[in-house]
Amino acid sequence: MKRPVSSQDPRRIPEQLRRKYDVRGPRYTSYPPANHFGPVDEQELLRRWRARNELADDPGLSLYLHIPFCRRRCLFCGCHTFVAKNAGQAGRYVSALIAEMKLAAGIIDPARPLRQIALGGGTPNFLEAGELDRLLRALHDTWAVQADAEKSVEINPRTATEEKLEVFLEHGFNRFSLGIQDFDPEVLRAVRRDQGLMEVEEVVSHLRGRGVDLLNFDLIYGLPGQELAGCLATADKVIELRPTRIALYSYAHVPWIHGHQRALEKLGLPGAEAKAEIFLALMDRFLAAGYLPIGMDHFALPEDSLARALQAGTLRRNFMGYTTGRGLDLLACGASAISAVGSTYAQDEKPLPAYLEGVEAGRLPVFRGFLLDRDDEIRRELLLELFCNFRLDLRALGQRFDIDATAYLAGDIERLDPLVRDGLVEIHDETIHVTDIGRFFIRNICMTFDRYLETDGGKRVYSRTI
Repeated sequence: MKRPVSSQDPRRIPEQLRRKYDVRGPRYTSYPPANHFGPVDEQELLRRWRARNELADDPGLSLYLHIPFCRRRCLFCGCHTFVAKNAGQAGRYVSALIAEMKLAAGIIDPARPLRQIALGGGTPNFLEAGELDRLLRALHDTWAVQADAEKSVEINPRTATEEKLEVFLEHGFNRFSLGIQDFDPEVLRAVRRDQGLMEVEEVVSHLRGRGVDLLNFDLIYGLPGQELAGCLATADKVIELRPTRIALYSYAHVPWIHGHQRALEKLGLPGAEAKAEIFLALMDRFLAAGYLPIGMDHFALPEDSLARALQAGTLRRNFMGYTTGRGLDLLACGASAISAVGSTYAQDEKPLPAYLEGVEAGRLPVFRGFLLDRDDEIRRELLLELFCNFRLDLRALGQRFDIDATAYLAGDIERLDPLVRDGLVEIHDETIHVTDIGRFFIRNICMTFDRYLETDGGKRVYSRTI
């Protein structure tokens, strides 16, 4: 095996490495990436879903409900959303979500333990309190929600009200994720997000007053107008409010997918070097404040379940981000939502009319998906290990899939040679280690094992890795 090289301080990443590895690549929320999804044999898809009901040692389910509505579209947004003038437009959608859950419960045994619930968007708290209550009652009536289940929801502080927060609290939600992005009012105005610090503080105060300890803050770097001093001021305010988790996302500029993002080009976007400087400075701030680095872009306090999962080697990543739900089947309902059940992916119709019509016709509104073969499953597992835990034990991978993993992946490992020379990975004792500097380039490292990249044919599909 290759001899390891010593790790270096990630705060001194050579500029030539940034230039060399600033390419387009997947974020690996799934493998294969979603752009490789296509028409899927529905009978085989549902057969594989039903087979999961027969597991002798069932790890359980995770349920994601997508609420795609927003009052106003932020210019950086990469989510599948619809701008709605009032929450009354969402009543039919809530009925469709409830119907889809019941359709899915006819295939996936509703007695399987539901261990995680997540509502995302869009803006889940766009819905009126009565619709939220109706949706959550139906959820609990349909599935076997466990008493200790993690129940999380994304909250937009702009549209949060005490009445809506109370609905979530009454239904046992115990983790709230606030979309902060930045506290600089000039940056927020540039990206068309009219949000004040007071709104965030009021939401945090209300939730903590009701006994909620688990708070996530979402931040974005790489937006127009962001400079180091302003980003550090935002970081200091975040630290003062002390959420248990911080997601520090790199802005993904993909205007060929989301046309509204082109407006940001007129304002000027930070280059790769500026983005790297901001990220590393913010990382220093969060680490100094006692947060631990989690995966590619998250930080958590030591007592948070993500930090404990990282320590135990059970951290996982899916379409909802980093999660503690290792082995859980992810069932996702709603327009554009993607389920990951066993060796399958299934994505619902994206256009709202098509989604509604499909559900109201009494069928699962799946329009594309992917059925993984054995090689896909092997590579998905190794990419998850690298992306989440920054190491890959080839012996353990081989035991799991009954293969000689070193021999099976020999060609891929050989392609790591340039990354080894650049100090991004170390390989010894049949273990691949990502170095401290390598963590910054984890997407590039994972691309080495991606057998689908060649089929992209150089098409502009992904955001840049830096």
